[in-house]
Amino acid sequence: MSRVLRRTAWFACAGVVLLAGCGGSSPAPLPVEASLNGEGGGSDGIESGDAGTGGAGGGTTVDCDALSAELQAALDAAVEDQRLPGAAAAVSLGACSWRGASGVADAEAEVPLRPDDLFRVGSITKTFMATLALMLRAEGRLSLDDAVSEHVEGVPGGDQISVRQVLNHTSGLYDFTQSDAFWSAALSDPERAWAPRELIEIAASEPPYFEPGEGFAYSNTNYIIAGLILEAASGEPVGELLRARILEPAGLARTYLDGAEAAVPGLVHGYGVDRGKLVDTTSAADPSAAGAAGALVSTTDDLTRFYRKVLGGELLGPAELAEMTTWVDARLGEVTGYGLGLSRRESRLGAQVGHDGGIWGFTSSSYYAIDSDASITVLVNLEVGDAGRIVDDLADVLIMP
Repeated sequence: MSRVLRRTAWFACAGVVLLAGCGGSSPAPLPVEASLNGEGGGSDGIESGDAGTGGAGGGTTVDCDALSAELQAALDAAVEDQRLPGAAAAVSLGACSWRGASGVADAEAEVPLRPDDLFRVGSITKTFMATLALMLRAEGRLSLDDAVSEHVEGVPGGDQISVRQVLNHTSGLYDFTQSDAFWSAALSDPERAWAPRELIEIAASEPPYFEPGEGFAYSNTNYIIAGLILEAASGEPVGELLRARILEPAGLARTYLDGAEAAVPGLVHGYGVDRGKLVDTTSAADPSAAGAAGALVSTTDDLTRFYRKVLGGELLGPAELAEMTTWVDARLGEVTGYGLGLSRRESRLGAQVGHDGGIWGFTSSSYYAIDSDASITVLVNLEVGDAGRIVDDLADVLIMP
């Protein structure tokens, strides 16, 4: 197991690029998604029949039933091509909304994946944490320009690092997941419960990447600190704050912060690969090792709904959305910038806003293409799988001739 885990970029992002795709200015409000009703594997189908859309179809009429079949075929092909145990996906384009799945939720028992199955989603958690911080900012409970030390003691250089720099990864703080000391402890005792300050102490034992504000470096340490800031500013545990402010109001009934609240039944098995064979890594470490940086569990439907509500202005006001989508230079592959818990990515559908993640057993990507009014979420139960590549595969289906 240790051979598998040591290669995994925990609760960062899948593949070489550490960020998910992102978009530009704040979009107009979007329609609310219909709920998911599928019971078996495969596709749930497009929900709205034929629909006219000004999105990827350039104002043409979209045959939602035909699009459904093409999306399912693309998902099936991606699972086979990447040799994945399975993947679930959600696509919304204008009035069309599709949910699909391919492969298995449990490779040993050969249980088919369903579109509404639960996955660990890694660093997509960061968008939720940043949203909470902006909600508290709107209420005057914190300022993005506050020094971290005003809310949390014991952070190296915390009097020189702002809340904003924590949220947009310009603090310079070392990423504790890159520490050999962390890996040694985590792999020797996979059931160990980690306190946030223990993870911060590991980061503090290494020199910072740069002085605060002098660069960009994706660091999970930032969002462990962000969780403590949220608790200090609100007076509530971060799990309770998340549920009260986002999950319940947004109707995200199948999303929870693992380790901070009771689990929702239905988490699929996650896998690594060792010597060409699948290894079950679903519970390879305690979720407290990810915490506010990556312990969220969710579904394709909930994530698609969340990003549309955030970027559509239902959870944040215009001033907060403007802050969230103020980009710093973060050029990694197709990524062109990082905001507050969001990244900006260029694609064939146009600019995309969202995040992706990788954690033991799983990879994830959830993007919203503003100009095309196209949302794509992909969840994969293999830690070396490429969820972002499947997002691109599904995006190609949406690009009309």
